[in-house]
Amino acid sequence: MSNTSSSDVWPVKLMRWVARLLSIPWALWTLFWTWFLVANYQAEGYFGLAGSIIIMIIAVLMFMGAAIVASVWKKEALGGGVLLVDSVLVTIAGTLGPHEPMLTQEFWSTLLGFLTVVLPPLAAGVLFLVCHRRSRTSGQQQV
Repeated sequence: MSNTSSSDVWPVKLMRWVARLLSIPWALWTLFWTWFLVANYQAEGYFGLAGSIIIMIIAVLMFMGAAIVASVWKKEALGGGVLLVDSVLVTIAGTLGPHEPMLTQEFWSTLLGFLTVVLPPLAAGVLFLVCHRRSRTSGQQQV
């Protein structure tokens, strides 16, 4: 059952499209950087091929899964919540791990990383949750 209805007003539709346009390219961008980091860490000997495959499967499920659930399957509450969790997990992963943490790098690279990897899922998640709430309340008012 979809939570979107044809009676949604244009601001809700606009927010939904902005969230889609933020979440899908973000998922592809983040998967690219995850693939790059996993290949780099595998070459340095942090983990083997099996570990790399497991990490990439988890990344695909987390990043693309959230975007697909919210955008294509129209489960905005679930997708928005997962996108918010993704932004928190990406922030934690950026500050921890075997690499040099983001907090000790130069200011501009940290800011660029934040703007391209953490901010889009945060904004898209909030927009999807707001769209879900407004669609649900507008549907209840008609009944």
